[in-house]
Amino acid sequence: MSIKENKTIVLRSFKGFDKGHLHELQELTASNFVDHNPLPGQVPGVEGTKQASNIYRTAFPDAKVIIEDIIAERDEVVIRWTGRGLHTGEFLGVPPSGKRIELRGISIFRVANGKIVEQWSELNLLDIMLQIGSISFRGLLRNFSSE
Repeated sequence: MSIKENKTIVLRSFKGFDKGHLHELQELTASNFVDHNPLPGQVPGVEGTKQASNIYRTAFPDAKVIIEDIIAERDEVVIRWTGRGLHTGEFLGVPPSGKRIELRGISIFRVANGKIVEQWSELNLLDIMLQIGSISFRGLLRNFSSE
């Protein structure tokens, strides 16, 4: 597949994840898919991708993801993104806070035979927890100072 085709596949999948379109995730993700940075408790494979999408869409149903950059080389596609949403549903055991969050991340995808086979995503879950108020800087500092 060409670099342009790989970018199109990843963009479709990324937008499918963002909008909770699980059929697109199923269609564009290989059965042997590996997520190298899963959420806590996320199951492996395509089902894990659908699970992660549901976790985010439940916690932040109005979430919007803006793709800031897309770079591709060989069989890899990199997306730098910004996500924003209102925390109105449970997120990783944290009840809704009603707080608006903003998160930045970088995701790298490897594509083979028209399907996404691997993903590495770097996002700051600690930042999300701070923004929704489940932990505080003061609490973090207290933990560090007691050592």
